[in-house]
Amino acid sequence: MKSTFREGYQLVVRGAHDYQELATYNLTPLNIYIGLSTLFLLAGGLVFLLIVFTPLKEYVPGYGDVIERREMAELEENVAELMDLVEGQNLYIENLKRTVLGEAVTADSIEAQSAAGGIAGDVAPLPPSAEELRLREELERQRAGQREASVAAAPPPTSGSNAVSLAQVYLVAPVHGEVSAGFNLATDHTGVDILAPQNTAIKATRAGIVFLSEFSNANGNVIGIQHDNNLISFYKHNSSLLKQVGDRVQAGEAIAIIGNTGTQSTGPHLHFELWHEGRAVDPTAFVSF
Repeated sequence: MKSTFREGYQLVVRGAHDYQELATYNLTPLNIYIGLSTLFLLAGGLVFLLIVFTPLKEYVPGYGDVIERREMAELEENVAELMDLVEGQNLYIENLKRTVLGEAVTADSIEAQSAAGGIAGDVAPLPPSAEELRLREELERQRAGQREASVAAAPPPTSGSNAVSLAQVYLVAPVHGEVSAGFNLATDHTGVDILAPQNTAIKATRAGIVFLSEFSNANGNVIGIQHDNNLISFYKHNSSLLKQVGDRVQAGEAIAIIGNTGTQSTGPHLHFELWHEGRAVDPTAFVSF
C-alpha cells in the first residue's frame, strides 16, 4: 500500500498545435492527497472566518433565533419595569387626588360613617392593643425627630445644586383679584379663594404637566399640574377646562376659565392650592395676586 502511494507519475503538458513540451510535473498519489487536503482546509478556514467576522452569521440556521430570544427577554424585562413604575405613579396620583378632593379614607371618616349608619353589618372594628398603641407612639416620635433633625441640618441651597427652596421658584399669578378666603389648615382650607370677573382665563402658575383634569361634585371642574421641585398646583371651581391629562403647559398659559362649579362654591372665583413635597403651603407667601 505504501509503495502504491509513493509510486511516481509524470504529468506532461504539450502544445495543441506542435505538441511541443511546455511543462512536466512529477506527481505521486500522496502529493495529490496532501495538496487537496490543504486546499480543503484553507477553504474551510476562509469560510469560517467569513461567518464569524461578517454579517453572514445571521443567515446561519439557529443563530438568529438565539439573538432574537435574548433581545425579547431584555425587552420583556424593560416593559415589566416600566409597567411597575406606571402602576406606582398611577397609585400615587390617585391617592393624592383623593386627599386633595377630600375623598381619602381615614379612620375618622370610617368612624363618622359608621356612627351615621352608613356602614352596614354588626361587626365592629377591633380596638388596637396596648402594644400596637405603644408602637404607634414610638413611630410617631421617631418621625417627628427625623423631621426636626432634617430641617435643622439642611444646608442652604448653593448655586448649581438641585435643592431649590420654594421661595426661590418663580410663580405666575393664575388670576389677579381680591383674596376672599385665605389659607387656613385649621379649617381644612388648603388654598386661597381669588375673586375675578366672569370668563377670566386662569393661567398656569409654572410650567409642568397636567395630571388631573376632571369634574368632582364638591370642587367642580378641577385641573392639577405637576411642576418641577416637587411642586403641585390645583385650580378648582372652573366653568370649563382648556387642558387634558398629559398636556404640557408653560407658565402663564391659559388652562381653564373661572367659574362657580361644585357644591363648595358660592360664587364665581378660583380656589388655588400649592402643594410642596406633599404638603399644602400658603400661596400668598409665594404669589402676588
